Amino acid sequence: MMGLIPMARIGRVVLPILIVAGGVGIARALIASRPEAPHHEVEVPITFVDVIAAQPGPHRVVVSAMGIVRAEREVVLQPEVGGRVIEQNTALVPGGHLGKGDPLIRVDPSDYSAAIAASQAELAQAQLQAREEATLRKVAEHEWRDRPAGFTDDSLAFALREPHMEAAEARISSAKSRIDKARRDLKRTVLRAPFDAVVIDETVDLGQIVGPQTPVARLAGIQRFWVQVAIPVAQLAMLEVPGTNTDAERGSTAKVIDPIDVSRDGREGHAIGLLGSVDERGRMAQVLVAVDDPLQLRKPVAERGLPLLIGRYVDVELVGRELRDVIGLPRQALHEDRHVWIVDGESRLRRREVEVAWRERGTVYVGKGLQPGDRIVVTPLAIAVDGMKVTVSGGDATGRPKD
Repeated sequence: MMGLIPMARIGRVVLPILIVAGGVGIARALIASRPEAPHHEVEVPITFVDVIAAQPGPHRVVVSAMGIVRAEREVVLQPEVGGRVIEQNTALVPGGHLGKGDPLIRVDPSDYSAAIAASQAELAQAQLQAREEATLRKVAEHEWRDRPAGFTDDSLAFALREPHMEAAEARISSAKSRIDKARRDLKRTVLRAPFDAVVIDETVDLGQIVGPQTPVARLAGIQRFWVQVAIPVAQLAMLEVPGTNTDAERGSTAKVIDPIDVSRDGREGHAIGLLGSVDERGRMAQVLVAVDDPLQLRKPVAERGLPLLIGRYVDVELVGRELRDVIGLPRQALHEDRHVWIVDGESRLRRREVEVAWRERGTVYVGKGLQPGDRIVVTPLAIAVDGMKVTVSGGDATGRPKD
């Protein structure tokens, strides 16, 4: 019959349904019989931190910088008279030491001695002429006792040889001046050191002809050297510099240290002034520090340390003003240059913004943002979140450091 469905077609429809239903049943059975995984509580890792307690107090600022040694007094000596060099000081060599007034060279004085003798002869001749004129004047006064009528005063003065006497006296004064000059020139044949000095350079030798334009030696005074120290302009307010922010003659004390000095004992000095311009390269302020006896010549030889050498770069530590109520922290305790982490009473991290008053040798000094007793984290933290639970190293169960 056309209305009946063939059995073969029914089998093709029902068979897939039975297969799917059987698979679902098997899957449910497998899921129901799966083994149960044991339950474990997740352990939260403990973060240990080191802390220091905030203790406000005073701190004397130390400005560390570099400087270059300069001579306080430096001159290039030239003779005032010319001639041949006949004597030279054995100490007139680079590095030689000279005392004030020590002779450097002597120029042949023969011509200047002869000039003195010639001027003295002129003086004697002028004095003789003056005596002659004085005698002639007495004779004229006798002869012209009775002046004729109409004889003028000028004519009488000439007749009494007054102009002649004035000329003779002028010749005496001129001869004396030439003698004085010749004697000064004779003294100038010896060139002397104007102050205690060390010889930087010399350009003269025996037998050389020198003159007023001939440089003989370059000397630097050894009583005191200057150290020209470059510091940031913002740090000037922390120092006392005479003529800038103090009327005192001596400013902030300083220690000048040669980089090769292992002992780091250094030399004592003090600020004396501020140059009127900044360094063109670094735009740094230039503070002058004075160091007395830079070569340590006042000490016995066995007690002398490293001398300061002109032109050498040195380390300088300037002692500045005192900061009050600041808290010193290791540099690693400061994050992003403006905040620190503290541990509160519940042993949780709290972020605190602070104001840095000074930085020095791996330490920062905080002026605002912390309270006395705050526990500041000094341990570097890879991950830190406000409110995170931490444990203070060496602390008790509450996280507070043990006594």
